[in-house]
Formats: sequence, C-alpha cells, structure tokens
Amino acid sequence: MFTPANAVAFTNADGTAQTVSADAPLPVAFSGSAGTQAISAVSLPLPTGAATAASQAATNAALGTLSAQLPATLGQKPMAQSLPVALASDSATLGVTVGNFPAVQAVTVASLPLPAGAATATNQASTNTVLTAISGQLPASLGLKPSGASLSVGPASDLANIEPAATPISGTAMPSGGSGITGWLSAIYRSTSEGATIAGSVTSAATVVSASNNAYMGGAFQVTNAGTTCTITYEQSNDGTTWVTLPVISAALPTAAPTTTSTAAGIYSYVSSAAFVRARVSTYTSGTVAVVLSQKQQVAPSSGVSLAAGGSGIGSVSVSGTATITGNVNVGIGFTESLAALAASATFTGIGRTNSSNQYAYYNITAFADQAGTLFIDQSLDSGVTYQPVASQAVAAGSAANVSVRLCGAVGTATLYRPRYVNGATAQSTFRLSGSFSAN
Repeated sequence: MFTPANAVAFTNADGTAQTVSADAPLPVAFSGSAGTQAISAVSLPLPTGAATAASQAATNAALGTLSAQLPATLGQKPMAQSLPVALASDSATLGVTVGNFPAVQAVTVASLPLPAGAATATNQASTNTVLTAISGQLPASLGLKPSGASLSVGPASDLANIEPAATPISGTAMPSGGSGITGWLSAIYRSTSEGATIAGSVTSAATVVSASNNAYMGGAFQVTNAGTTCTITYEQSNDGTTWVTLPVISAALPTAAPTTTSTAAGIYSYVSSAAFVRARVSTYTSGTVAVVLSQKQQVAPSSGVSLAAGGSGIGSVSVSGTATITGNVNVGIGFTESLAALAASATFTGIGRTNSSNQYAYYNITAFADQAGTLFIDQSLDSGVTYQPVASQAVAAGSAANVSVRLCGAVGTATLYRPRYVNGATAQSTFRLSGSFSAN
C-alpha cells in the first residue's frame, strides 16, 4: 500500500527513489555537458549573453543617452533638436535539460533562484523609468495634432528643395535680401501686393534707388533730401544695362510739364512700361541725396501738360482761366429751301450743297405740307451731273417729316446734297422746306 503525497522524486544510481528536498536537490544535465549537476544559485552559471547587473547598467546608460537626444517636451523645436528616432528589440529563450526528464524545461524565477548579478525586477524598474520618459515625449496617438502636441521635424540637409526634382525657371533671380522658400514667398507677395517701397541715399554721383518695374505700371520718386547743388536724373531700361531718360512730373504743382531731372526736394510721378526704373545723381556737389521710390500696379496717367490753369494751348483752343474759344468751331449752317405751295403731283428740287469746309457730319431736311407727299435727299458724286436718292420719308397731310443722312464721299465740290419733294394728287395751300449741315 502507498500513501499519496505531493512530491518530486528522481531515481538514484542504485535504483532507489529519492524525494527532492533542500538536502537532495533535483539533478539536471546541461545540453552538451557530461554528467548531472545540482542546481543552485552558486553552481548554475549564466548562459552566454544573458543579462547581468553590469549589462543592465550599460543598457540604462544607453537609454539615458537616447532620452537626452529626444526633445524634453512636445511642440515645435529648432532644427538642431529635431532628430529621427528608431527603436528595435529582439528576445531569446533560455532552457535547461532536466536529468531523467525527457524534455527541455524553461527556467523561471519561480522555479529557480537567479545567480548573483543576474537582471532583477529592481534593475528593470530603472529601465522602465527611462522608457516611460521616452513614451511621454512621443505623441499619445497617431494623426493630425496641434503644434504643441507634435514632434518637430527638420528637412534632410542634402535636399536643395522640398519638392522632388524641382527646377526653377530661367531668367529669374531671388531679390536681394532673400533666401530659401521664405525668400521666394516674400518676393511673390511683394510682386502681387499693391505696391513696393524702396529707399536709398548717396553722397556721390551714383545711383540712389533702382528697382524692377515688372508687375508695376508706374509710381513716384520722393526726393527727401536733394543735397547741395545736385542734379537727379530719372531713367528707365528693359535690359538693366542700357538706360534712357524717364519723364516725371512734379506732383506738387497744379501745372507742370514733364521733366527728366530734378534739383529740389519733392514728389515726382511717372508712368512706365519698362522693366527697370532708377534715380541717379548725375551731378554731385555736396551733401546727402536721399530718394524713396514707391511703385504701384495701377496709376493715373501723369505724362502730359496740365490745363487746370495758366496759358497752355492745344491747337487752336486757348485756355486761360475761363475758356476762350477762338478759330473754327463746329457750328451748324441752315437753309430755307422753299415756301411756295406745290400744284397737284408737282415736284420741288433744291440746289446741290457741298461740305467744302470739312467740319460737318450730317445733312438734314425738314418738310411741312397741308397735303400728303414724299420728301427725298439726293446725292451727287460728280459735281451735280447726276443725282441718286439716298434717303426718303412719306409726309402725311397737315404734318411734318425730317430726313437726315451721314455725309460720305470725297470732301470737296464734287460731292453735293440736295432736297427734293414730290407732292401728292392734291394741290397744296401751305408748304415749308428747310435744310442744314450739322456736326452731330
């Protein structure tokens, strides 16, 4: 008879059973070694590459270095603090062969005390602390985040442009003072904004301000300091090398003629479609010459002579305060063609008239009759040898009609216009026929 008991036993060399106890520990055999050894914290050596307190300390030091390389907090950082981080891990399983057991058994803390110097939960806590710090520096989840919860990313140093295979257009240079994407964006903003302002000053015969005029139609140079007996010349160019004079007008005077130079402080407006404009000190004596250039995309025409006052004249029109008109003016000229009543079915034919002064645009005829009839305008292109009707209008009894034609044909005595009226079947008692030449 046997009494059941919870125990682990093994067979001695003489065939007797031996219960596992502290005095008789379980003998085990390591793979690749001869004989069996008793397992104890002192007798069991660590497998090659197993974690030890020393290796754990090295791991902690490496993790500390990794933590120092990450930003202390989330959010946007300077490029020097923006580094990519990659983490990798692997694992291995430790096993031993137990004597008189057919399989390999895993070694655990619960079944086998660790040898001195092995990694423990205490050492692991230090590692966990470092990993927790790293986790706290990473976003809690993937996806879009506000700037304060985002990691800063720096573009690679060997990329000349963020766009893959990007190529700039030829013939275009970055404006002075700009660089990179920010420089180009600010240059685009300047080109598409309402205007640009450029200031400069010199103390010698040199260019004071010079600017690209692309995207602009004109602007104004303000001379804030004209120096002493200095002359500023205004110029324009398409190639930036060959310059020609640029007419400007003083914006402070009610009447001013265009000029290409100035010797006094003031604002001088200009209109130009050239690629470049500049103000240059052509004659220098002493002092500082300072100019501020303001460019505009839309400008009012300023090249010309103001007629607001003074004695300026255009052709035969004089302006001096109140306008006085002299010379030829386009006043109309009229004719009474006939007042004699016509018999039944009779025809009245007027004389041919010419626009010899070349100042009229229309020939007009008006007729009134107490009997019905038809009003005609005839034209001759051969000095009155032959006429053809070019306009007509029926006239009701007791009413009036008006016929007008735009003058055409060569100006001179060869082109004539005349009125013609054909009465109806009833004799008239009243008939009125008049004509005119007019400018409109």
